[in-house]
Amino acid sequence: MKPQLDDLPPNPYLSTDDQRQLELAQSASANLAQRLSRGNRNLRDCPIRTEFLRRNSERDAVPPMMLMLGSGGGRGGDVRLKLYLSLLWASPGGKHDTEFVATDWAQLLGLPRYSTNGKRRVYEALSWLATHRFIEKQERPGRPSTVIVLHESGLGAPYAKPSSRTAKGKAPTYRRLQSSWWTNAWLAAMSGRALAFWLVLMDESNNGAKADAVWLSEGQTSKKYAISPYLRQRAMRELKHYGLITARREFTREAFGVKSSRTRISIHLDELDRSPIARLE
Repeated sequence: MKPQLDDLPPNPYLSTDDQRQLELAQSASANLAQRLSRGNRNLRDCPIRTEFLRRNSERDAVPPMMLMLGSGGGRGGDVRLKLYLSLLWASPGGKHDTEFVATDWAQLLGLPRYSTNGKRRVYEALSWLATHRFIEKQERPGRPSTVIVLHESGLGAPYAKPSSRTAKGKAPTYRRLQSSWWTNAWLAAMSGRALAFWLVLMDESNNGAKADAVWLSEGQTSKKYAISPYLRQRAMRELKHYGLITARREFTREAFGVKSSRTRISIHLDELDRSPIARLE
């Protein structure tokens, strides 16, 4: 029997015992944000090319985001996706590189036992990302490796800011993940599948700029983004639990009495301004 949306737990990896873990992640994010802003008032959001999110065609293999996450959205995929996006956000320099230590990344992602097991999981994720050509690692004896972020396609091409390749007057070929996903510890609190589906919603709504709700069927989600109905259900359940979306299924009549359903999803961007830690109190 297919599980129903309200029967699924919001996040099997998060409980009220994780408040300290989220507080550490928020503290790490604040430190990183201060370095990135360099005294500027506005902290940049993370630009992500649409080709990272979407299939090129219906017959294509899964897009890079779902390759990274894995079809089941498991914990290894969680770390890979969150770490890669964090590297994108945190390395805006000329070579798009960073040299922070693995324990810092583990704390930023809210991994338990960040200085031991969490650090090991970060190393495993970095190895996977390097093997699949999303990053390049340059070893430095006695010092943290230099990590250079590569193009989101996973083809090993050098990274360039998406905005620099957008022709004047043309629509942007990228979406943005809000910096509050890090600074308010949303990245640490949410699962990778919820993060992935949020990015889908940012794609469908032009970064939340569309006033109307998003109409997105299970078939569209699978065809365009390679996200299965089951993974979509779990992601939506989690986003609803934290107040980031509301969703309602509506049925429509087509020709000759055929009925179909679509899900109307409203996005609540303002909810990102608070921390999910409040939900644990």
